Amino acid sequence: MTTEAQPQTPHLPSSVAMIRVLGLIAMIAGLLVVLVYQYTDPIIKEKERLALGKAVLKVIPGIDQDKATRISFMLDPDGLVRLDETTAGEANLFAVYDEAGSLAGIALQGAARGYQDVVRILYGYKPDCECIVGLTIMKSTDTPGMGDKKAVEGDVKFMANFEALFAKLTADKRSVAHPIETVKHGTKTDPWQVDAMSGATITSRAIGNGLRESTGELLPLIAQHLPEIEVIK
Repeated sequence: MTTEAQPQTPHLPSSVAMIRVLGLIAMIAGLLVVLVYQYTDPIIKEKERLALGKAVLKVIPGIDQDKATRISFMLDPDGLVRLDETTAGEANLFAVYDEAGSLAGIALQGAARGYQDVVRILYGYKPDCECIVGLTIMKSTDTPGMGDKKAVEGDVKFMANFEALFAKLTADKRSVAHPIETVKHGTKTDPWQVDAMSGATITSRAIGNGLRESTGELLPLIAQHLPEIEVIK
């Protein structure tokens, strides 16, 4: 009788070998991620720096942008520190001077939670009138066509809020006399109120909240250090 050959059981790789291969793949993938990050990070930061520089000039009206000078500062309760271009990414205050060297305005940043994510803004402030004179959206992922950058900045009536928004300090310069607040569309009665966009109340409130928090923190400090800011050294 002929004995039929028994099928051979295929040889399976050991679990140790599989773990080694997977570990090697993970290590290579991680290395590639790090290399890509190291390559792209300086490029992204440079683009952000250039975009911020343009935005700073945009929120200060009445200047010749080609002749204006911008200086970056870090301002906190410990004092005012002028920054150079290598450390300008840490700045929270940008002073803009006209061609004659006079202070034309100050650009400041603000942020607050919107509908989907944090809405980041940059706004212009003039110490002589103690008012906000311009605003631009640096980041907003709220509903496209309603709360995104294009929709907000394209709403002429809403942007008119920031042509001379009241931000005066108290007599002792220690706080904002009337904190900025956002009100329902069509109900604005006071110069420190932001008239919300119709259909985008949450984004409007995020912008108003960002302004209130930023002005409340920084404007009293600006008043303390204004003589230093006004002079280009």
